[in-house]
Amino acid sequence: MVLSKNIVSFFEKHREFKERKVVEVGIGPLYSYAKLDTGTVGIYYSFLEEFNGPPPTISKLAGGFKIGEILHFLESDNIVERVILFASLAALGQEYNRKIETVKNVKLLELLEPYLENRVVVVIGYLTPIVRELWKRENLKVYVFERNKSRIGNGVLSDIFEEKYLEKADIVIFTGAALVLPNIDRLLELSKNAEIRAVVGPSASLPVDILADSGFHIIGGSFLKKKEHVVRLVMLGAGYRILKKLGLTDEFFYLEGGRGKSKSRG
Repeated sequence: MVLSKNIVSFFEKHREFKERKVVEVGIGPLYSYAKLDTGTVGIYYSFLEEFNGPPPTISKLAGGFKIGEILHFLESDNIVERVILFASLAALGQEYNRKIETVKNVKLLELLEPYLENRVVVVIGYLTPIVRELWKRENLKVYVFERNKSRIGNGVLSDIFEEKYLEKADIVIFTGAALVLPNIDRLLELSKNAEIRAVVGPSASLPVDILADSGFHIIGGSFLKKKEHVVRLVMLGAGYRILKKLGLTDEFFYLEGGRGKSKSRG
């Protein structure tokens, strides 16, 4: 249980974060949000295609809660509870990651360029712009896995084939949305021998220490601007492309073992 263990360890190391209050949450068509008592907002992919009913804790969640009170959602079978936890972690990451040395004005494939020669690349989640660029390169073997059945086909495989190909990967690129799924630790285990593991997208905006300790070498997230505007937009169905187009995101990369070094990690 690599990721779950590191989330719990992060809060044991930073016990003050357990007391941070989430005052408001919302589940939008594409993205969900959590708002801290400081007004900071984090967003996370809603995964409504996996919706399996309202959360059993719905009354408590509607009234606000401390992050420490919902860490047990790591074991929840309710997707809304899991998404709310990860949106809360993303909100905390909006504050925590500003204390981190990060790289901006760069794209993932620019960071990966030294490694993109005669490699097997696996992409967990159909990250369209990245995948289309990888497909153009003749010296790569690229496998793309997707959970959403409407996006499968034309070179994109169902995620049921991850077990077959993931261990062969030299480079693995995860969408941040995969972090909330109960099989994430299995995916991390299968990809443990990869030379590079990256996780990207707005849902990868958790405190970077958690993700780096879980074996990710490149972490790409986003800082959000005009938080209240972001909340209104995601509840109206806005996806990340709209937020980016409206100038409401500031993308960053953290490089484990490279330039990125947390002031609190030494």
